This record gives sequence, C-alpha cells and structure tokens, in this order.
Amino acid sequence: MSTVRIASRFNGPPGSGNGGYSAGLLAAHVDAPAVSVRLRKPVPLDRDLEVRGGELYDGETLIASAEAAALDLEVPPAPALDEARRASAQVPWRERHPFPTCFGCGPGRDDGIGALLGPLDGRPEWAGVWRPSDVLPNDGTGVLPEVVWAGLDCPSAQPVAPDGGPAFVLGTFVAQVEQPVLLGVDHVLLAWELGREGRKAYSASAIIGPHGVCGRARAVWVSIG
Repeated sequence: MSTVRIASRFNGPPGSGNGGYSAGLLAAHVDAPAVSVRLRKPVPLDRDLEVRGGELYDGETLIASAEAAALDLEVPPAPALDEARRASAQVPWRERHPFPTCFGCGPGRDDGIGALLGPLDGRPEWAGVWRPSDVLPNDGTGVLPEVVWAGLDCPSAQPVAPDGGPAFVLGTFVAQVEQPVLLGVDHVLLAWELGREGRKAYSASAIIGPHGVCGRARAVWVSIG
C-alpha cells in the first residue's frame, strides 16, 4: 500500500486538491501511457491518503479511481506564440475567476501555473502561453508529470465557462504525457469544447512545445452553479 499527500499549495477549489494535480499523482500508480481518473469526492489537503490498486482513499471513503485508458484525440494545429499571447490577454477569467487561488489557473498565484487562456480569433479553440519556472516541482529539466496534468486540467475548463461562471468541477480526466514540459521554454496551451449534456460539459486540452505535443487530455466537467 502507498500513500499520497496533496499539500495545501496544490489546491483547486478552496480546501481541496487541484483536480489535475491530484489525478496525476494517482495516475502514476497505473502503468499505462494514458490514464483515466474519476474524481468522486473533493480531494483532502495536507493528510496522507491511501492508494489501493488504482483507487485513492481517505480512510474508508473512496476519493478517486484510476485505470488505463485509450486516448484517441486529435490536437488542432498550434497557433503562433504571439497569437496565443494575444488570445490570453482577452481572458475574462482574470476578473471573474470562480476559484482565484487555484494552483493551476489562479490569477493571483506567483507559485502556480497561471494557466489563463482566451479565445483565438477566427478559431473555436482557446489558447495561452506557459513558460514553466523552477518554482514548480521539477526534476531539474522539466516539471513533474503531476504538474503537467494540472497544466492540462485548468485550460480545459475555460472554454466551457467562458465568462468564469457558473463554476464547474472536474469529474473525469483522461490524460497522456508524451514529452517533457521544459523549464524556461514557452509552450502553447490549447483547449476546446467538445459538447454538453445536462450539467456536464466535455472538453479537451493540449500542451504544445517546440517539438510538438507534450501532453493531451479529455475532460468531463460538472456544473456546481
């Protein structure tokens, strides 16, 4: 049996773990290129959680489950960095963010990812630019896989709640890390909506570096507004 601990720094909604970061830590216990993680409860912070097989428990409460998955997801062409920067400058989430302290996309965090995207001109995708710094957990060359998962998570929420609300929380996340996300290097963050069904919204995201796609993901978001 293994344990994981989500430090309070890696929060999403107040008092709970960032969905992508938490899912990435659990996904590391599944031996597969692509992993699907279903978040069943808010992830507690600052205490040891047990990993039993592909399941994450807080005592006897099942928090999340993970399993190998297939991720057949075509990533649209990346915009130029300048185009992605212009898009992110338009992001409405800066002023109307549902969770402003989020590790992944909180606009006031200087120790987070700061993944804020905006709509591309003439395209359905949203885009931004991420240059990871060594303030993020890393191996000396690139950020750790769970940080990549967080970098895929938050962008995928923004096209489904374009004005910052109503708030959505991550339900199921399928992600695959393909190349290192390097420190000090500009990467394009790309996200797009895939559809809606009742309170659920479906979306996708990708991180694209100088040598191609570093990671891609599909997400199911559940409205709590």
